[in-house]
Amino acid sequence: MRRLERHIALFILWSFPLTVLAQETKPDAIIESIIESHLENLEEGTDVALIIEDLENLAENPININATSADELARLYIPDNIQINKLLDYIKTYGPAYSIYELNTIDGFNPEILKKMEPFIWFGPKSEANRSFRDELKYGKHQILSRALGTMQKARGYLAREDGSVPYEGNRFRYYSRYSFEVRNKLSVGITAEKDPGEAFFKGSNKHGFDYYSGHVSFKLNNTVENISVGDFVVRSGQGLVLWQGYTNGKSEDIMAITKNGQGTRGYTSVDENLFFRGISTLLNFGDAKLNLFYSNKKSDANLVTSESKGEYFTSLQTSGYHRTTGEIEDEKSVINKNWGGFLTWNFQNLKVGGTFVYQKFNVPFYRTDQLYNLFRFEGTENYTTGIDYLWNKGRLRLFGEAAMSKSKGKAITQGMITRLNDQLSFSALFRHFDKNYHALWANTFAEAGNISNESGLYLGTRFLPAKHVTLSAYSDIYQSSWVNYSTAGPARSWDIFAQASFQVSEKFSFYTRFKNEEKEQKFKKDRRYVNLPERIQKLRLHFQYKPNEIITLKSRIEHVYYKGQETENGFLIFQDIQFSPLKFPVDLSARLAWFDTESYNSRIYAYENDILYTFSIPAYYGRGFRTYLNLKYEITDKLDCWAKISNTHYTDREIISSGHNEIQGNNKTELKFQLRLKF
Repeated sequence: MRRLERHIALFILWSFPLTVLAQETKPDAIIESIIESHLENLEEGTDVALIIEDLENLAENPININATSADELARLYIPDNIQINKLLDYIKTYGPAYSIYELNTIDGFNPEILKKMEPFIWFGPKSEANRSFRDELKYGKHQILSRALGTMQKARGYLAREDGSVPYEGNRFRYYSRYSFEVRNKLSVGITAEKDPGEAFFKGSNKHGFDYYSGHVSFKLNNTVENISVGDFVVRSGQGLVLWQGYTNGKSEDIMAITKNGQGTRGYTSVDENLFFRGISTLLNFGDAKLNLFYSNKKSDANLVTSESKGEYFTSLQTSGYHRTTGEIEDEKSVINKNWGGFLTWNFQNLKVGGTFVYQKFNVPFYRTDQLYNLFRFEGTENYTTGIDYLWNKGRLRLFGEAAMSKSKGKAITQGMITRLNDQLSFSALFRHFDKNYHALWANTFAEAGNISNESGLYLGTRFLPAKHVTLSAYSDIYQSSWVNYSTAGPARSWDIFAQASFQVSEKFSFYTRFKNEEKEQKFKKDRRYVNLPERIQKLRLHFQYKPNEIITLKSRIEHVYYKGQETENGFLIFQDIQFSPLKFPVDLSARLAWFDTESYNSRIYAYENDILYTFSIPAYYGRGFRTYLNLKYEITDKLDCWAKISNTHYTDREIISSGHNEIQGNNKTELKFQLRLKF
């Protein structure tokens, strides 16, 4: 009876501020906002398909809040780790939650967060009735996806040279197809095929069709053998210091998103041709302990060289995934890359500890080019890396970290802290140190550089809510290298600072202002030699969003970039977006008109764009001109929907776009994308 009275009182207390949750919110809009907050600082080409797929799948198969886990809730990318643990503790202490209103009583949750979570969760029984696998198959979901896109103007790589030859083997369009079949968390089957622009299609080096094929089968055998994956898969463990494939959190407006919840092994469905394993893996569940083992044997693209003194070896791993020219085709799948290992996690009441081991071997030696920045980097045919990690949660505090060592005896460590003092004030901190001879080719953790070595840094962040509907966020990151990097002439120090103030003026109108300052020591040529000189990039942004009704959303942005290296530059960007989403008509439309004026690529500005499903676009605006796009989604039936996007960049400061094989004669670049999806 006391529990019932508590729920009635809390329902009355919180009903008024939660009336906004009663409004219909389309998952697509929430997915877009989540992606933009994570990715707007990333450049084009980053593999983030898993984030989009997670959110799309959860929109169709919501999480049962009363029967979930921290790893499953982490796939929402909405609540932070402390909020996740608060939610799990609440369910454990008080029993099942019954509505979205009740969650607002949990420390750390508010209507804004719950509004984003609502389309992806439901309130089911604590334990769901077990159905036979044969019955589960009846409710399995099939999906077929087909996509085509390309640039309308022909680049130089597609035009015949004087001798009649054409640099690129194929046409200028990308083709993509995917089939998937899923039975909740018990079975996943996927097949993916893609041809990049310039690659042959059913001819030349690709007589069997697409240039890239990927497939996997993942299934749950029983409660002990929780997962077996055969084919292509990704592995993520610890804090990413030893092994983390795919996208990882970095510095962003979400200052609390600096930690990871290891997501284990999962089937691979993306089109990045490098960041995955090909083989077999298994996850064994022993209650509080879980053991994940994997073996991979995959051919990788590499630049092969033969010499009298060293024999056959390779100087670099190619990561573009392009096989268009004779040289790129020769590099395709030229090196055998074997990996095996595993990781163990053990859960206690407030503590999770783990250990990861990865062994990697190439069939020919890896010898890098003779450059100073390569002196301490990995060379040879084999490497192994091992690490231990932990996560500790208690009340409003989370501590996490990982320590690792490679075959070279190089060491690395990351140690972080997140604390929520109250609903108004939160802090985060992360220290990292990677020896210059630390070798972990599959590492992907919180760092400034993509190569996890030769870096030490301290990150401090805070989020403060001084008044209702006002959020202040800031972070500072100081980092340095003890040896030469590709972009430096010697040891270097750098400093980033970020501040943002967000204002929710009303349900219809919000805006934020942002300032970011990056100061680095970079390599410049001076007096016929390379030296480190200071480089500064300052960015100031003002962004408005106005939603006059449930159908139309307007977004406006003004951004300025100040660059100072050996020369001083300025860049400006102004854009206007409109999104049209009628509630009773199966169409979503978004469009943009942007004007940009920057003095060179140094003062470029990135801006997130709406795109077709499972893709994203963050083009770099540089030079002078205009960019427009129109993105359309149309639900033809409940089972069939389509997307179409056209975008154009018109330059006013040039008559030639890009260079080399990508050079386009003229000042316009127009891209078309079309996609169909069938669900049954």
